Amino acid sequence: MKPLFTMDKAAYANLLTGLNSLHFTERKGNLTDFRLYYDDLWLSDTAVIENLRLHRGEWEVELIFAHTANPLKFIKRRITSHSCPKRAAQQAHFMRRLAAKDQRGTLSVSADQLNTCLN
Repeated sequence: MKPLFTMDKAAYANLLTGLNSLHFTERKGNLTDFRLYYDDLWLSDTAVIENLRLHRGEWEVELIFAHTANPLKFIKRRITSHSCPKRAAQQAHFMRRLAAKDQRGTLSVSADQLNTCLN
């Protein structure tokens, strides 16, 4: 049988004051915060980048849709996962070509467009 969870009184009081102060600090989002999701005209000028990553023993295929004018405006979506890395790479390539508005792949995003400051 698992032991019951216990917490000392000082930690519990600190937790309660933190929860009570959330009423003053947290606020609901506006509709302008969700404009990225329903205003999708910018998706017509996006470069599609495939991303493979090993997660819990499976190769996950993710597609990143990055705007060519502003690369910091992007959406990342998980597409599928495979146990074989070759099959995942093949699926990622086909899904990128299928999802891209520009089938030839001429739209691209470079790291120079990010305007990073190394200071």
